[in-house]
Amino acid sequence: MRPFAALAVLTLALSGCGYVGDPKPPALDIPLPIQDLRGVQRGANIVLAFTPNPKTTEDILLKSFAAIDLRAGENIQGGFEVNRWAEAARKIPVSDVSITPKELTIPTAGFTGKEIIFAVRTTGPKGRSSSWSNLVTLRIVPTLSVPAGLTTVATAKGIYLEWKDEHTAPGTEWRVWRLAEGEKEPTVLGNAGGPSWLDPNAEFGKTYGYTLQQVLKINEKEEAESEVSPTASLKYEDKFAPGIPTGLTAVAGIKAVDLNWDRNQESDLKSYVVFRAEGGAALAKIADLGTSPNFNDSKVESGKKYRYAVAAVDELGNTSDPSAAVEIAVP
Repeated sequence: MRPFAALAVLTLALSGCGYVGDPKPPALDIPLPIQDLRGVQRGANIVLAFTPNPKTTEDILLKSFAAIDLRAGENIQGGFEVNRWAEAARKIPVSDVSITPKELTIPTAGFTGKEIIFAVRTTGPKGRSSSWSNLVTLRIVPTLSVPAGLTTVATAKGIYLEWKDEHTAPGTEWRVWRLAEGEKEPTVLGNAGGPSWLDPNAEFGKTYGYTLQQVLKINEKEEAESEVSPTASLKYEDKFAPGIPTGLTAVAGIKAVDLNWDRNQESDLKSYVVFRAEGGAALAKIADLGTSPNFNDSKVESGKKYRYAVAAVDELGNTSDPSAAVEIAVP
């Protein structure tokens, strides 16, 4: 047999045997560590949340875990070492071992007054565990009371909130939450240093719900929260008149009086109303104007004294009180 023919036969024989290379070792299925463990004390509980990492160290996607190991233990004196901490830490049961985001609630009982470290790891289907997650450190304080007595009042400048200042810890703030009509989730407006808050961004015609949390700043990065207060709701309606016009002046001419005043700054200003009185009589409306801050009264008589005042009207018909009156004699 020729050499090239023999080589062809050998190649065909090998391909017929299905040769695909050297066998690979079995996967270890060691999960990658969780990197987003986070926690906060809320009322009489500690709320922890994290997202399990579905990948292994070999970049294989896992379908589930054999176990999730969550632990809580005191900070170790003399230098922290994770294995020593883990041996003494309390194991927190996690029944749901699926690859889905987790949120767990743990009572603060037994932890109050202590600095507690939390960490979590996952175990793959072959019994091998990931390394520990990022550490979360919380100094557990006595339970913060829920804010009470929340009231809402509509004002021309916005919705004004007020509540009771009682059973508060030194350094307490109050976190203000708002749920506007048409929104699905409440938003944080900010933290109040005292028991009141003005929401200047409320819009007329909408209903708003407000809730509070007492917040204790423990350090620059850590805080404890109370449970959320009951909701106080209010439909914010425009029942507020424009400001009273200012700067009214009167200049007498020949059988006429020219009035001028400062322009109002309200965005919903619709018009001005002019009032006049002769001598000591009561003021009576003599004109409805647009938004120009001036008026010429040509229906006056020489030798008589007149008093004038002006009021402002908005688009909904809310009318201010009359301005301070000015008096003038027509020559």
